[in-house]
Amino acid sequence: MNLFTEATLEQAALSWFESLGYSIIFGPDIACDGDSPERSNYGEVVIEGRLRDALSRINKKVPASAVDDAIRKILITESPSLIINNRNFQKMITDGIDVQFNRPDGSVKTDKVYLFDF
Repeated sequence: MNLFTEATLEQAALSWFESLGYSIIFGPDIACDGDSPERSNYGEVVIEGRLRDALSRINKKVPASAVDDAIRKILITESPSLIINNRNFQKMITDGIDVQFNRPDGSVKTDKVYLFDF
């Protein structure tokens, strides 16, 4: 008899993330019809506010416009092929996302926005 279930895996992952300092929030509470909604409908699979906060925290040296550009690149797929889109997203995770922004002197800088602080 196999006692390993999706619920067991989920609880293990939540415990692991909590031990790393992440706060755990009950999904229905932040759903569009929850007590503290963070999305307007269930079709929004990415909670943009949380993504923006995380990318800003991880990439302190790039301006908000560069973070916004990275978010656009994350959310807008380039191909109708799921395989190609998954490969592109995996590359974003491992290599970061190329962004450009204007410096105060008017020059353009190319930099990376990273999705994870490895």
